[in-house]
Amino acid sequence: MELKRGILAKYNGNNTTNHPYIMRLIKLEELEKVVSFQNFVYDLLTDKQILYIVSYEDMIEDMKLGAKIIGIFNKEDELIAYRHISFPGLSDRNLGKDIQLPENELVKVAQLERTLVHPDYRGNNLQRITFQGAIPLLKELGYRHLLTTISPFNLFSLLNTMQNGLKIKALKQKYQTGKDTNDGLWRFILHKDLESIIDIDYTQSVTVPLEDLETQQNLINDGFIGVELFTQSKSVKYIK
Repeated sequence: MELKRGILAKYNGNNTTNHPYIMRLIKLEELEKVVSFQNFVYDLLTDKQILYIVSYEDMIEDMKLGAKIIGIFNKEDELIAYRHISFPGLSDRNLGKDIQLPENELVKVAQLERTLVHPDYRGNNLQRITFQGAIPLLKELGYRHLLTTISPFNLFSLLNTMQNGLKIKALKQKYQTGKDTNDGLWRFILHKDLESIIDIDYTQSVTVPLEDLETQQNLINDGFIGVELFTQSKSVKYIK
């Protein structure tokens, strides 16, 4: 299913060239390309905690359960970016449980699992392009709540996600590897109600350094939500 066509800038050292792209849904038989691309991006990361790796087996199982992967391909039909969206239903994976969504709303949750971009094509707002492509699709499928997890140390992805209207509703350790619940990766849990167009009224606001996880946890537990990221000061505005 084709979603969009356009032109992208490709950066190669000091040279920049323009190339056409196509954005479309990825087919089940193309999953090996997705996993290979994921591993390629992961290998380039200096901070491996930013990205949680998903196996081919888990990804194919997710797609069989209805997950969608929006891919962007260059003129050579090479995958250069993708956004993975899952529909967790009532399973324990549902992030709606982390922000205390009512049980009858959990089936309306769509989760942004990850968005990866090839280094040569960064700077083209591909996270935003894939996000904008996903929203009409999710509304058509009947989903209302959009949730995702972002590392507190991934400044760019956090900024992009919050600029798309998602708010910080929780801060927890996720993706534990075993019985030790303290060995997970720190993640913000962000949420957007696709049906709500009402601005949030608030009586209190406070700005906290991004690295101060404890204070942010305490604020969230006290009913605050994170609404704005300041990249220069690396801080987050919370309101109540």
